[in-house]
Amino acid sequence: MDERTRRSLVIRDAMHSSELEGGRVTDAYRRDAQDYIDGHIDEDGLIRRTRARYGLETI
Repeated sequence: MDERTRRSLVIRDAMHSSELEGGRVTDAYRRDAQDYIDGHIDEDGLIRRTRARYGLETI
C-alpha cells in the first residue's frame, strides 16, 4: 500500500468514526484532510489546522 492510499484510509476511518459518534465533518476539515492525503501537510499539520480552527491551544 502506498502512502497516499494509507493516508486516505486513515482519514476515511476517522471521518466515519466521527459521524458514528454524532459528529459532523465540515467542509474545512475535508479540505485540510485532502491536503494531508495529497502530502501537502503531515499529521502534525492537520492537527494544528484543526486545533486552530476551533481556537484550541496548539501543541
